Amino acid sequence: MNLNHLDLNLLKVLLVLLEEKNTHRAADKLDTSQPAVSRALGRLREALDDQLFVRHNRGLKLTPRAEELAEVLPGIYTQLEKALESKQFNPAEMEGRFRIALNGFLIESYGTEIYHLFNRSCPNVELELYSFGSSTISELQDGRCDLAITYQPLTTPKTIYQKNIAKSQFGFICRRGLIEEHKTIPIEELDNYRWAGMVVPGFNEQMELVRKYVNLNVKPAFRSQHAIPILQAIRNEDMLFIAPRELYHIVDQKKYQFVEMDEQGHAFRRDIMDIVIAYNQKHWNTEKYRWIEQLLKEIKVTP
Repeated sequence: MNLNHLDLNLLKVLLVLLEEKNTHRAADKLDTSQPAVSRALGRLREALDDQLFVRHNRGLKLTPRAEELAEVLPGIYTQLEKALESKQFNPAEMEGRFRIALNGFLIESYGTEIYHLFNRSCPNVELELYSFGSSTISELQDGRCDLAITYQPLTTPKTIYQKNIAKSQFGFICRRGLIEEHKTIPIEELDNYRWAGMVVPGFNEQMELVRKYVNLNVKPAFRSQHAIPILQAIRNEDMLFIAPRELYHIVDQKKYQFVEMDEQGHAFRRDIMDIVIAYNQKHWNTEKYRWIEQLLKEIKVTP
């Protein structure tokens, strides 16, 4: 074993190879080429005097020595990153790709605002926003996703940190004039109207806003993964769109109105949902992610 041949870059390659068990996926994650990863693996084998990986099916199988390293290296590397992290984090120096998975409603409502916040503070970052889905939690765990923003309840393993950052009020968007101004509609009366809803992967299963409280006989007349087709449909039809108030803030309010749910007589607000951020536990309390949390607080959420 020759530790003099090791450096932080090699340790990072080893860490990713231990997670991915595939040189092509490791190269994608490290934003480098597969031959470069293979060369780094050769140096690691020489430095640690162990094969570390053997070919298995379409990937790599860990040797006993690599299994031992897989147990301890992630924690050690995280501590090392924190120890070396600059005390004065400078967002302007951030580079590379930063991926955020957002609930479908939130990406429609806040996607552009999030872009402007990042572009203003860290213009060299390549920001990617995509829809929160069933694979998002595993992507947070293995580093393919840097941050997720969705609604509670969110079930995550201990390796994922989550924190409520705001509240969101759900109600109904419809064409202006369909419902008398200032009138509220109890969710129990939804059967009296034609209504539409968004198909939001990873969220509709949790979204018991309707079924949890009432037994509705009528199914939605229209569902879509995107808000624009629904908004275009309700401009000319007598139909309610179940949506958060923040989505109403970005539409033409001369053409649409927001109708609140009538929550009188209920012990708690069934129309209010918590917005939560989630990311890998290893980033908790780092300067970078504390800054990101503060940045997201600049988003104006109005319950």
